[in-house]
Amino acid sequence: METIMKTKISIILTLLTAAADAQAALRVVATTPELVDIASRVGGSLVEVQGLAKGTEDIHQVVPRPSFVTKLNRADAVVYLGLTIEHAFLPPLLDVARNPKMRTDAVKECVGPGCIDCSEGVSVLEKPENLSRAEGELHPQGNPHYNAGPDDGPIIARNIAAGLSRVDPAHKADFEKNLKAYLAELDAKLALWRRWVKPLKGMKAVSYHKDVAYLGRFTGLEFVDTLELKPGVAPTPTHLEQLVKEMKEQGVRLIVREQQYDSKMCQWLAEQTGAKIAVIGSMANALPGTETFVKYSEKNLKDLLEAAGKDPS
Repeated sequence: METIMKTKISIILTLLTAAADAQAALRVVATTPELVDIASRVGGSLVEVQGLAKGTEDIHQVVPRPSFVTKLNRADAVVYLGLTIEHAFLPPLLDVARNPKMRTDAVKECVGPGCIDCSEGVSVLEKPENLSRAEGELHPQGNPHYNAGPDDGPIIARNIAAGLSRVDPAHKADFEKNLKAYLAELDAKLALWRRWVKPLKGMKAVSYHKDVAYLGRFTGLEFVDTLELKPGVAPTPTHLEQLVKEMKEQGVRLIVREQQYDSKMCQWLAEQTGAKIAVIGSMANALPGTETFVKYSEKNLKDLLEAAGKDPS
């Protein structure tokens, strides 16, 4: 009887300890699926990470949901891409959530101790010289789609580790240990991917939206134009006719279609030019089997190589 009682007590204590640990976990909200993944890897068992945008959505048109407000109201930290890419949904949600750890202002999406901006330290591309609305949907701080650049993964991870350490300094050593392990995995992948993409260097391509600059920088692809007339402005018949002419003149044989954009228009352009189409994701989980940053990055690279007629080597 005494042995049974001791066993029961031991089980109860274990359950209570587990419950206490769960309650002590930092509640983190991440705006995109790849940030959910990296935050989970860096935070480990010390964090509970919930996401906002779905990978299949257009990040520029994420519709705020009531559940988002609840998540942000209870959160200890919010992890976001920054560079105004979440401006359509994150600031309004923060206003309603009324969390003293994170708020919005006229300059940044998020201000406060719980704000973890993953763009800090990113070498930002395509900073606009003209901010006129006539130029389409522009981001004043530069192109914010650096999450599509595989080599920006380490920067994202370091920013998350630094942010979590600021929010929970008692576990800084744990976050740094997790970061080191994740970076070792990511560095090995980056070395492999750099070998893969060598055949793409200097190859000309067009994309649907102006969100491939960082992917272009990593692969060496030269993106000469977009199907959109301007960022966020749908293609016109005249623009598409000019694009066909441009592609033929420059020998463009690759069209990159982001998963959420019009497939029929890209197919028409391919038929007119003889170019091949590579379908990529703008976020993790946009395509099957891409739930992590590593899988997302690798899938994009493989699909580019396949469409370009190149084999990973």
